[in-house]
Amino acid sequence: MAFLRKLSIRSQLFILAACTISVMLVVILHTYSMMSGMITRSHEEYVKQTVSEIKKNVASNHDVIYRIMQDISYNQDVQDYLVETDKLVRYDKFTKLNKYLNGQKDLKEGIQDIIISGNNGTWIDLYGGNRYVVPLRMQLSGKKVNGYYAGMQQFGVLYGPDEKLVFATAITYSQQGALFNRNIGTAFFVVDASAIVSEQDYSSKATGTQIYVLDRSRRVIASNASVKTGSDFKGIELGSADAGSRIVDWNGRSYVVETEALPDIDGTIVSMAPENELLRDLLGIRKQELSILGIALLVLAVPFMFIINNILRPLKRLIFFITRIRRGDLLQFKKRIALDGYMEISIVATELNSMLDEIDRLTLSLVETNTRLYGIELEKKKSELAFLRSQINPHFLYNTLEAITGIAVVEGQDRIKTMTRALSSIFRYSVKGSGEVPLGEEIRMIESYVRIQQIRFADRFAVRYELTDEALAYRVPKMILQPLVENSVYHGFEPTLRQGELWIRGHVDGEGALRIRIADNGVGMPPGVLDGLRRMLAAPGAGPREPAEQKSIGVVNVHNRIQLMFGPGSGLRLESVQGEGTTIEMTIRGGSEAHA
Repeated sequence: MAFLRKLSIRSQLFILAACTISVMLVVILHTYSMMSGMITRSHEEYVKQTVSEIKKNVASNHDVIYRIMQDISYNQDVQDYLVETDKLVRYDKFTKLNKYLNGQKDLKEGIQDIIISGNNGTWIDLYGGNRYVVPLRMQLSGKKVNGYYAGMQQFGVLYGPDEKLVFATAITYSQQGALFNRNIGTAFFVVDASAIVSEQDYSSKATGTQIYVLDRSRRVIASNASVKTGSDFKGIELGSADAGSRIVDWNGRSYVVETEALPDIDGTIVSMAPENELLRDLLGIRKQELSILGIALLVLAVPFMFIINNILRPLKRLIFFITRIRRGDLLQFKKRIALDGYMEISIVATELNSMLDEIDRLTLSLVETNTRLYGIELEKKKSELAFLRSQINPHFLYNTLEAITGIAVVEGQDRIKTMTRALSSIFRYSVKGSGEVPLGEEIRMIESYVRIQQIRFADRFAVRYELTDEALAYRVPKMILQPLVENSVYHGFEPTLRQGELWIRGHVDGEGALRIRIADNGVGMPPGVLDGLRRMLAAPGAGPREPAEQKSIGVVNVHNRIQLMFGPGSGLRLESVQGEGTTIEMTIRGGSEAHA
């Protein structure tokens, strides 16, 4: 969303239009997909129904043929004929058997011939098909086959030009004796394809759907297409019979192919529907929808562009007006903009004009105020100059302090000598040199200040210094420690008569920051005072606001001074326990070490 907010309004509107078009296309494609699925499922249901009918017909017809074959194979006359060795007796049986086989043939329409072939070379057929099944008899000799589909075969001109289906069943001798339960021959049925599949119209309600009944060798048994019986079915990998529907390219076209196993003859039923024919009407509907969408977009483009221009034209005028103001042309501040259009842009123009009026008023007021302040500042400078002229020359003060020191030495007043010499050092340190000094020089000034306070307080406190060489070389603002030490002396030691100690420790940490701790064992601070002082330190640029807080002005000023010079990461941190003492930790980041 942040990326969109950075785009221009024109780009955002075009993105909105693109999203709308995309949603419409998705709806159209989703509708097409749902309708396509409905048509495909309807086709699949029809194919399943048709295939189910074919399977039932094949199973029923195969069962009839199988029962006729079983009747023949167990017929006593047939078995006796196959095992008879006397040719005259066998001839008498032939006439009777021929009538029997013709009667059996008439039981099922589509049976072209019945052939009985014995293992001892004896045979009988109705229409002369024995010579064509001799190779099959040799292949099946000795096998116990019952109702076995042996394949498809051409029988010359005996039964017509088409190939016929051949079924075979073994004949087992059922009479008591030496041949009992032995295979004595094979019965062959030559069957027309219609006798298995039945002549029925399997054309699909979906135009162009083709249904093929194939045997185990992928040869066509029956089909609703103009394909000759016995033709090889090539060009399509059938795969598993349970694979369901799939799209297959065949002869340059895409087909929706479904397969179903036909276990009675170890074959397969294949249905093929041309995809473009199956969805032909739906494709026409999709083209119409896309055409309507295109026309609708063209019609909507005109008001869309008109609305965009209505939105952007006032904005461009506003941007141009603001750009001219930013160039600093004072005359432009006197001009005002009038935008006619939608409500929002009119409000923006009105508010901008009001803002320019307010700027004019504030500018005039600021000029008047600055003129007045400039006069006041000029008078203040004149007063300061007069004050400076009246000041005593600092050298006179140094010389006076040195004279007092000399008199104290002559008179034997060591404490006066010490105090005047320390005060002279502090005064000289405070008025000479740059604003930053090495910490070592600041410590020497603190030592002078401490000597004066120790004389004043009659040595009621001692000072311990623990500073590393690296810390002593660190450059710090001048007079930065004196207010903190003074705070410890006056607020920590003065209210009590017990002996006090003051520790001044300093080091440079691993991040290059100077850390100084000034700790005393004085009276400490009450929790309320400590909290108030911490709040003042936490507020940038804050100072004491209440009279009770005036005693903390030195600490707050030092904290503000450090933060102004070295940033928010620097400053003071306070810890205090009433009756035990106070610790002030100073952190200075970004400073530098002094160089010799």
